[in-house]
Amino acid sequence: MRALVIYESMFGDAATVAKSVGAGISEVCNGPEDFVTVVEVGEAPIEIPAGVDLLVLGSPTHAFGLPRPNTRADAATKSAREVISARIGIREWLDAATLVAGQAAVAFDTRMDHPKTLTKLDHASRTTEKRVRKLGAHLVAPAEHFYVVDTTGPLVEGEVDRARAWGRTLAGKLGQ
Repeated sequence: MRALVIYESMFGDAATVAKSVGAGISEVCNGPEDFVTVVEVGEAPIEIPAGVDLLVLGSPTHAFGLPRPNTRADAATKSAREVISARIGIREWLDAATLVAGQAAVAFDTRMDHPKTLTKLDHASRTTEKRVRKLGAHLVAPAEHFYVVDTTGPLVEGEVDRARAWGRTLAGKLGQ
């Protein structure tokens, strides 16, 4: 099995989730041809390489959806740390990407778990799912949501382990 995990991250939480998902997928894969690549969206290929069995796309939730250039700029003002995905995000990547028809894909997002009424609204992963389907992908599982304590993180305790377990589950869905 070959998997490509592409993430957009501001403060590192979505990057941590992506790496944990990739590690979980790797735990299930065991053949010499199996490998998982985890890459920041600004370094991701626009054309998905042949033979990729699973495409995983993840990003933080900004203003109830996928980050935009203005929300990334705003995020940069919220922390002394430099944001990780400063150039482009999943939104822009999807605008330019080419997928093979039927590409197996799945999405995740990071979000706060409060206030409860806001957590029910549309989030980044739902938008990602809609857009990746328009590119011809087949969603192999519902989007997953990973929770952060506050806007700039950190991840809620247990989320790294949950991301790794989700990666194992995803690999299992593809018959590995």
